[in-house]
Amino acid sequence: MLISVLTPTYNREKKLYRVFESIKKQTLKKIDGKYFFEWVIVDDGSSDNTKGLVEKWQKEVDWPIKYIYQENRGKAFALSRGLREINSEWTLIADSDDEFKEDTFETFVNVINNFTKEEREKCGGISVLCEYQDGKRVGCDYPIENKLIPTKDIYFKWRNIPLGETWALLKTKNLKKVFLDIPKEAKNLKFIPESFFWDRIVFEIEPLYSYPINKVLRVYYKEDDNISHNIRKKYPDSFLFESKYFITHYWKYFFYMPKAYVKHLIKFFYFRIFN
Repeated sequence: MLISVLTPTYNREKKLYRVFESIKKQTLKKIDGKYFFEWVIVDDGSSDNTKGLVEKWQKEVDWPIKYIYQENRGKAFALSRGLREINSEWTLIADSDDEFKEDTFETFVNVINNFTKEEREKCGGISVLCEYQDGKRVGCDYPIENKLIPTKDIYFKWRNIPLGETWALLKTKNLKKVFLDIPKEAKNLKFIPESFFWDRIVFEIEPLYSYPINKVLRVYYKEDDNISHNIRKKYPDSFLFESKYFITHYWKYFFYMPKAYVKHLIKFFYFRIFN
């Protein structure tokens, strides 16, 4: 399998169709007459009819849809559960309210096929752009595109560029390294910030390169039930954990990103005092 689309979901029966329809409309679904992708859905303890809806879709289409149910543990643990079932080279994390363009698979496959063997091995992710549901662009273009760039260079040198929400097709083996190895002090948390995992990929996996493309492929929905709404007030322990991990594990990068480090230092003391 080349690509797995991984979708963690919780009570999104009325919005999950966006991902389904997006996959259904893809301009490229087969290579040499065989489906090169699968859709892996991890139901994080939904109480709605998510399971029934997915079972209906499984009967409607002939491309692979895997449904996994687990008791409610939060998005990070749902992603972890899904990754255990994935053996593809690449993983595309599509949130349960996401929509993406019909040439998404084709775009990613074309990039992969144009890589040399060495480039394909080095690349940890192919990054693209997003737009809101009203068609307005999120953020700005990448300053460099169509080129493998050290991921740390992007992290350090592009920090002040207003890229906003972006999206990426990621190497499955790298996702597994961080999502299947959750620190023991975080295992009982209901929520773990996704930035914690992205930071781990950047700082703990070497060498790592990214391939940015200035092409909008994902439609990002800003809605009242978006998981990021007032999240810091709801899960202060989670942000305390993230900041503590950051300042204790990435101190050697202080001079490369002093503002980010100080920000986590302030957050650590804030959440520790007011939690």
